[in-house]
Amino acid sequence: MNPFLMAVVGAVVNLTRVCPKCRHRQVVSTKDKYKSVRCKKCGTDIPPKIRS
Repeated sequence: MNPFLMAVVGAVVNLTRVCPKCRHRQVVSTKDKYKSVRCKKCGTDIPPKIRS
């Protein structure tokens, strides 16, 4: 597979979060990667992913 495409897919996967209440998936911006964000569907706070 194309290395550029793999990098893009990897970046989007790391920016995807799942709401703990309604299970809605959404992509957050890179500036909010380590911040809590609000679910666009139900308004619940979605915690940031744990840094690895």
